[in-house]
Amino acid sequence: MGITQTEQGKITALYCRLSKEDFDSGESNSIVHQKEILTKYAKDHGFGNTRFFVDDGVSGTLFSRPGLDALLAEVRTGGVATVIIKDQSRIGRDVIEVGLLKRTFDEFDVRLIAANDNLDTANGFDIMSIFRDVFNEWFVADTSKKIRAVFKAKAQNGQHSNSVAPYGYKPSDADKFVWAVDEPAADVVKDIFKMCVDGMGPQYIAQELSRRGLKIPQIYKAERDGVPPKHIPKRLDTMWHTSVIAGILSNREYTGAAVLNRKTSRSYKDHRKYIKPEDEWIIHENAHPAIIDDQTWETVQRIRSNRRQVQRKTYDKGALEGSIYCLDCGDRLYAKRNSRSNQDGSVRNYCYYICKNSRTYSDNSTCTSHSIQREALETVVLKDLQRVIRLAKTDERKFTEKLTAASTRENERGLQKAKNELAKAKTRIGTLDRIVSKLYEDNVEGKISDERFGTMLAGYEAEQTGLRTRATELESLINDATAQTAGIESFLRLVRSFTEITELTPEIVHEFISSVRVGEAVYTPPQYSHWGRGKTQEIQITYNFIGDVSGIIQDE
Repeated sequence: MGITQTEQGKITALYCRLSKEDFDSGESNSIVHQKEILTKYAKDHGFGNTRFFVDDGVSGTLFSRPGLDALLAEVRTGGVATVIIKDQSRIGRDVIEVGLLKRTFDEFDVRLIAANDNLDTANGFDIMSIFRDVFNEWFVADTSKKIRAVFKAKAQNGQHSNSVAPYGYKPSDADKFVWAVDEPAADVVKDIFKMCVDGMGPQYIAQELSRRGLKIPQIYKAERDGVPPKHIPKRLDTMWHTSVIAGILSNREYTGAAVLNRKTSRSYKDHRKYIKPEDEWIIHENAHPAIIDDQTWETVQRIRSNRRQVQRKTYDKGALEGSIYCLDCGDRLYAKRNSRSNQDGSVRNYCYYICKNSRTYSDNSTCTSHSIQREALETVVLKDLQRVIRLAKTDERKFTEKLTAASTRENERGLQKAKNELAKAKTRIGTLDRIVSKLYEDNVEGKISDERFGTMLAGYEAEQTGLRTRATELESLINDATAQTAGIESFLRLVRSFTEITELTPEIVHEFISSVRVGEAVYTPPQYSHWGRGKTQEIQITYNFIGDVSGIIQDE
């Protein structure tokens, strides 16, 4: 086999992987040890033209790995004859993903060998490989559960799970998990809070710190600790960003409180971090020295959260810029500027919006202009927003009933159909689980051959996969339909946070409005010049949480 591979010019790929969890197992799983095992196996069994593909310190639940990606790229070019691994857990610990990888190898006629598991796909289907894959995934799930429990126990005891301290603090000399004040950085933090109290927003604070030439936190920490920064910023070392200032101003830990159990990953398969709901955070007061006193903290939070009746000058392009779409082609409307001479000789500058696909923007136009002046559009949107808010505040119960009734009439029939289909799908999935379980028993007892078992199992699993996908779609559909009341409550909660809206600002638009769609103008009577005739345009406003309510909510 090895001679044939060499003659064909194909390689024997030797794949090694070591995760961070494997470090605790010592030399047995080290990259060096894996290489020794694979090299000896290839030599003893006559596999030549070998090449190593290595992932060092990468979890087996992640299937985007440099070494594995390079191996798969080589497989897809047809340049690999055989892949040899120490055991199946090296290639992955996710049953589904491992199955897909094995299918890819089979598709490109690549032989897979797991040296320690006595697995060789050249010998046909091996039932034990399925059980090993299941065990590997269970092992990761169990380890993940234990690690989460350790982290939560530490949080409940007021202990940090890592030694990374926020800007203004540093790990103490006695215990790296306990924070001490870093005086130079702490002085900057105090200045940031003082500037906010004095009325400066994050943007202006960032500009002031940049003007002073102060190093941004990641560069400051790297230089303080004598290590290279983990991420090289694309901007200057002294160019502070607004988001950094906002993060500092909202970090309660500057008051001396330890805010723990705040971030987590969704599962052992999905390593992306997200912020937990605040009621799940574990907070310990006086856990470390405070940089900001409680009064200053409360003042800053009040300043930053107080949005009531805030009057801000609209951007030059208008408050709705980026939220306006063509009612016909669906593309965006963009702002343009123009000027017009008045009868007294003065000049009036104005802004208007026009469809991206009109001849103004494209020689090969596919749509008409849908032109509308900014002032006119903002007036219409502001009046409709004020109307909807007024009706919501006048009688919240009636407002909710109208929206709920409309949603029920529209979705009731489809919702019941989806529920019936979901029930049938779940019943069939349960039936298939029992069939597959019996299938395993029959195979172990010798009632059916391995080949027949593999064929039947593949068919049942394919049906189950299709049913589970459909069940997920149906559950999403049902959840969307039943979430209408929650959406209405979210909108009402938003309404309650504003006392009165007298001006359309970008902040107001972002909070309340999802999109505004503008139709083409209709002139009446059509035979007259457009300067002397009436003009009407359809405008559809879609609100956050409740959608388009123009046909549902009317003035009483």
